[in-house]
Amino acid sequence: MSKRMSKTLAAELAERTLAIVNPSNRTIALNEALKRRGFEPVRIAAAELPTDKAALALWLMARFPGE
Repeated sequence: MSKRMSKTLAAELAERTLAIVNPSNRTIALNEALKRRGFEPVRIAAAELPTDKAALALWLMARFPGE
């Protein structure tokens, strides 16, 4: 059973993730935040992670749609 990502949480995670200057650390920070909230970590290269807040939030909601 997978958890559903809410719009509010997706926006918060996107904002906090993109606040990190070093792109290679963004994926690490995102995965740590996901684990703290009970989500599975994602496997994505730093270069493939969306760099726009809205795009990242939409990507997170699509990645964790729930059941």
